[in-house]
Amino acid sequence: MNRLVNAVIFFILPVWGCRADSSHAPEMVYGFDIIQPSANLTWTPCFDNFTCSRMEVPVDHSNRSLGTTSIAFIKLTGKNATVDSPSIVLIPGGPGGSGVELVLTYREMAGQIFGEQYNFVSFDPRGVNNSGLRLDCYAGHPEARLAFNRLYSTGAANSSSTSVVEQYYSSSIYGEWCNDAAEDASPHGYYVTTPAVAHDLLTFIEAEARLVGRSPSDAKLWCYGISYGTVIGTTFASMFPDRVERMILDGVLDAEQYYENDWRDIVDQMDEAMEEFSRLCHSAGPEACSFWGPTPANITARIDSIIHQLQSHPVPVSGIPTRDLPALVTYSDLKALFLNTLYLPRALFPVMADILHQVERGDVSALAGMWERYYITSDARLLIQCADSYRRNRLTTIEEFQSYAEATTSASKYIGDIYPIFIGTLLYPMSGPQRTTFFPILFTSNSIDPLTPLRSARKMSSRFPGSVLLVQEAVGHVVINQGASDCYFGHVQAYLQGTIPQSNITCSQQYIPFIDSSI
Repeated sequence: MNRLVNAVIFFILPVWGCRADSSHAPEMVYGFDIIQPSANLTWTPCFDNFTCSRMEVPVDHSNRSLGTTSIAFIKLTGKNATVDSPSIVLIPGGPGGSGVELVLTYREMAGQIFGEQYNFVSFDPRGVNNSGLRLDCYAGHPEARLAFNRLYSTGAANSSSTSVVEQYYSSSIYGEWCNDAAEDASPHGYYVTTPAVAHDLLTFIEAEARLVGRSPSDAKLWCYGISYGTVIGTTFASMFPDRVERMILDGVLDAEQYYENDWRDIVDQMDEAMEEFSRLCHSAGPEACSFWGPTPANITARIDSIIHQLQSHPVPVSGIPTRDLPALVTYSDLKALFLNTLYLPRALFPVMADILHQVERGDVSALAGMWERYYITSDARLLIQCADSYRRNRLTTIEEFQSYAEATTSASKYIGDIYPIFIGTLLYPMSGPQRTTFFPILFTSNSIDPLTPLRSARKMSSRFPGSVLLVQEAVGHVVINQGASDCYFGHVQAYLQGTIPQSNITCSQQYIPFIDSSI
């Protein structure tokens, strides 16, 4: 069976929430704003083929006097599912990713991937889209946000002698605006931590158990977590190990480094992924890869030449021929292209080849504004990261931050100098005793993952005795986004049915490695 899942962006980045559409029948809702929050799990028909709920949860699970907020949940019933069928919770990436949009986008694929005998549930974590505790640090002041982005988004760490220092000190501006917004507009706006989200999931599975007449104390979680969603998963498993029934974590983030706000090991396989571009482009031939060269080394050398040229000489683009805005294409725009491509190399390697071919011929217009696309427009991701690293932040001084930027730059010549600024490194521990979960966790990873390297999956698996690691031979971020094999999904489906695969199995890839982007 051929199973394809595309566009990892929906797993990683925040997207806009859904709005009501008055043209539809009143009994079917098309937005969460008209669903009444409830302490019980009350499902309302929504978006034609789904049911939705806004579940009330405590703002602070350890201090219920602070009141409640609501979490948006959405459910798709499998074609062969019954009321007693397990619900697989799809945990979105981010921080800041919307699970509601995730399920709406991939409604046709969930049953193919996991089996039609399950229900598929996802949610917007607190602070995201349709869920409560949202905080806009620059509400009513878009010009202030634009000014901050210009100060903070200095580009690659080595693009100038002061870029790292400028980013470090400008981040304090962001913190001041966010603190002011929290005090004036949302006094509980910082209760958006990942442990709080994990507790919300416990509340959900207990509410779901009550709904069908089962004991809440016996409720256990079935889930598939992706990218940052694996941090939610490992946090849940650390807090509630006896509540894990089935947990598959795909594209595993090192949760210990995440909570310490020190992501230096994340660049471990970035250059390896870029080397795959040179290899695959060469093997595809000149008809399929526009940046083809007689050897992979030739392709790599030409990429390095473009890097050095733009590092020394930004290129002006007037915009006159196309009536686009004038721009100055910089070294950071090129690095942003690399970073964006490595999320989805299977789809974007041919696109990058075309852009590099144009740049080599003197046309840099496709790179114009590439870095500006990473400007901060939603605060959820950074606020969640800030709240999570509050007690363990290892980057609180300029010296620590400079050391971090130097380490990532040294580890990856292609992405390392852009990553500290891209990830937004601004100003519930995972450490302690190892946790044995009720049912072993299945960690999964591509053999080359440029955003959540294989070593992170191995490390996190070592923290949970009995857990196993399944590797898919592929390059890219998150297994199910790279055209995973029948071998991979066979093991996933068998695991859901109770068969734990042997650890360190590697599934061979089964797709064409390079596609002509002109087709």
